[in-house]
Amino acid sequence: MNLELLEKARKREKKARIEAEQLLESKSIELYNSMQKLAVSNKELEESLVREKELGLLKSSFIMVASHQFRTPLAVIQSNAELLVLLQEMDEKQGPEKYATVTARIKDAISKMTALMDDVLTLGKLTSGAVPYVPEELDLVEFCNRLVQQFKLIQKDGAILDFVTEGEPYKMHLDAKLLEHTLSNLISNAFKYSTGKANPELRIHYKPTEVVISVKDYGMGIPEGEQLHLFEPFFRADNVTEIQGTGLGLSIAKEYVEVNKGTISAKSILGKGSCFDITFKH
Repeated sequence: MNLELLEKARKREKKARIEAEQLLESKSIELYNSMQKLAVSNKELEESLVREKELGLLKSSFIMVASHQFRTPLAVIQSNAELLVLLQEMDEKQGPEKYATVTARIKDAISKMTALMDDVLTLGKLTSGAVPYVPEELDLVEFCNRLVQQFKLIQKDGAILDFVTEGEPYKMHLDAKLLEHTLSNLISNAFKYSTGKANPELRIHYKPTEVVISVKDYGMGIPEGEQLHLFEPFFRADNVTEIQGTGLGLSIAKEYVEVNKGTISAKSILGKGSCFDITFKH
């Protein structure tokens, strides 16, 4: 009888231990899940704070440079509008070429202001997370060949974009629109800052764990001391101030790359050219 009671006590003890272990395991899983959710929430909060900070910096930068960026085209518009009034008030009839020159200046100034506003609005959408990310299976070689042909059609000096691939091609899961915006921006810069030099180059390097898309030019390059600021909004290197630009193109390209889950870096040698590398994990 004592053995029977002892056996029952052992079974109860074993059952209680199993139930306690199951309860402990269940609570551990709940705790782990809670910690995971907390970690995700913290990460989202950190990313949100970073985005908010970037947006704040963008607003501050815009306020600081807006007066400078807009002052020149506004002055051109005002002075030429006044010149139009003077031409109309003159007793002697003026030839159409004079009016054409004045209106061309006004149109050019308006174009510059419009480009600046478009870039500011685009960058604002990117930094606020308002740009959608819609990845799809993408053949990069086919994609880049289309870009090469598009740029070939619009180059007036006969320059072309050399296209090179390395490694065994494989398809990637990327947002095609974001990638097109990024590469179009970088390729346009490559042509713009290397007029009269060797053709710019677009290269895809397929590696086992990542793919690197490079846009390289053999133009004026960027001073070493200024390369750290390349991707900052409104930054323009000292040696390109005579070339039209808003100073937002590389900032926008960087944001597009990051939305597309990639990274971008730059290498440049003054007087020899620049190379921008975009890396996506495979």
